[in-house]
This record gives sequence, C-alpha cells and structure tokens, in this order.
Amino acid sequence: MEFEFKGIRIAATVEIGQSDYKDADNRRRTRFERDVRVQVRFWDFTIENGDLFELAFVKSTLNYFMQAYWKRSSKEGGRIELVKALHHENPRDGRQSLYFAARQKNKKNFLHICLTQDGATVDEVYLDGQEVIMLDIAIGKAISLLPPRTVERVASMF
Repeated sequence: MEFEFKGIRIAATVEIGQSDYKDADNRRRTRFERDVRVQVRFWDFTIENGDLFELAFVKSTLNYFMQAYWKRSSKEGGRIELVKALHHENPRDGRQSLYFAARQKNKKNFLHICLTQDGATVDEVYLDGQEVIMLDIAIGKAISLLPPRTVERVASMF
C-alpha cells in the first residue's frame, strides 16, 4: 500500500518468509511468516513501524480537526482551537517537531501541518477538509495493517 500527497507518504510492505521444519512425527512442514512494515513520513519526519502511539496521535488529531470543522462549517467564521505537536530527537538532525494547527483564512478552516528542525520551519502544507479526510483514511488503513506483537510464553508446570 502506498499513499503520497503533498510531501506526506504512507507505505506498508509485507515480506513473506518461508521456514521448513520437521514436526514431532518427522514429517516435513512449511510455515510462512509475514513481516509487515508500516511507515508514515511527513517530509523528513518519520513515524516508524509499530509506533502505535504516534500513529494514533496523528489519527486522533485529524479526527478532532474534522469534527470541529463540520461543527463550525455552518457558523460564520467559527474558529477551531487546535495546536498539537510530535517531537523527535535526532543526533544527526537535531530536534524535529511536527505541528498540527487549525488555521483560518477568508472564514475557511484549514489544517496546517508544519515540520520544524531546531526551531526553523523546513516544510509545511495547508489541507482543506476533504484532504484531511483522505489523509485520515490512509493513516487508518495503515494502522489496520499493523500486526499484533508476538509474545512467546513458556508453559508452566502448574
């Protein structure tokens, strides 16, 4: 799965590995294992595979904006109060911050997504309501592809 829009990229890949083994009756068996990788990039700000907190943060921010957008679309000049941020510390690039903020221009609301690096704006985009819905759908699909974490547990004797 790939989604790319205005510098935002969402990708999901699956690698299938094959393992051959013999069971307890010495019969040959084959097992296929899937390794799903999900990556969301806002320009150079990357949300790596399995970071459900950051993916959920982005998705909930998009949902909040959309709910406020529809509530205020009928009201003349209704402002949306929204400013949220994610931060990454990178030894090579310094501090990266991804900001989500509601902005208003000509009495229309937009979602402003802005990437800063060490306090300086690197990239930014303004999304209208329909574009936010597209992004929300793509991130929701990526989240749904995340596999559960496998935990091996040794059986106890009791």
